Amino acid sequence: MNAAQENNPLESHQNASASSAASHKLFLVREMALVQQVGTDDVWNWLRAGWIDLKDNLAVSIPYAAIFVLTGFLISFGFYFLDWPYLILPALTGFLLVGPAVGIGFYEISRNSAVGRKSSLINALSAARHNKLGIFGFGVALAFLFQVWIRISFTVFALNFPGIMPDWEIILLRALSMEGLHFAIAMVLIGAVFATGVFLVGAFSMPMMVDKGSVLLPSLITSAYAVVRNKNAMILWASIIVIFTGIGLLTAGIGLIFTLPLIGHATWHGYRQVITSSNENHADD
Repeated sequence: MNAAQENNPLESHQNASASSAASHKLFLVREMALVQQVGTDDVWNWLRAGWIDLKDNLAVSIPYAAIFVLTGFLISFGFYFLDWPYLILPALTGFLLVGPAVGIGFYEISRNSAVGRKSSLINALSAARHNKLGIFGFGVALAFLFQVWIRISFTVFALNFPGIMPDWEIILLRALSMEGLHFAIAMVLIGAVFATGVFLVGAFSMPMMVDKGSVLLPSLITSAYAVVRNKNAMILWASIIVIFTGIGLLTAGIGLIFTLPLIGHATWHGYRQVITSSNENHADD
């Protein structure tokens, strides 16, 4: 601060206010001002806190996860009996895309635990009641994206194996061929684009809508900003989610009954650290 500003505190205050106002104008939505910075070490704290929530709420978290795992089994069997076995793998990998919607019940359970309230399965299944319009809108968007992913998977198969009807025997026979390699690379790249987009807008938007009753679009924008601002921590967190989900799928889906709740509860604690309440943010200032 120069001598002129020291002699004129009113001018100094006005300059500070103008600077503060200018900084707030950089935000597309006001909720972005609530985003805090975290490090990679914090990610392990989220997991520890998530594990505690899981242990304290086994009677609710496990049945809630089992409902969605069973639904996945039913969809897979449905594809098999309809002679669409080629859609089973895209449907299973697409599970990562709808993860934010599945996690809403775990967020509700952790939210209740934080204030000493017991949760029930009904509470978890009806967590959307906190923000029906926003959560329903995001759920519809994820369902649409899932359908697009399925159709793209079929299209990529047709382009790599022209004139061949999708069938498990054909897929296994061609898996190690050049066509199979090209197909695998294309699916991984396209899947990575889909998953990255969903992770950006879905990492914190759902818990934010449950906790703060935020509108859909500001929640999506704030989530994307929080992920970008904390890219190192979020890259680690995304990797953990992929590994845990992969372990769950490799165990024929049984492992998901345990990994889904852990991820869901840990996500809640990550959200609570990354996106503060307005009161907390004001106190920090």
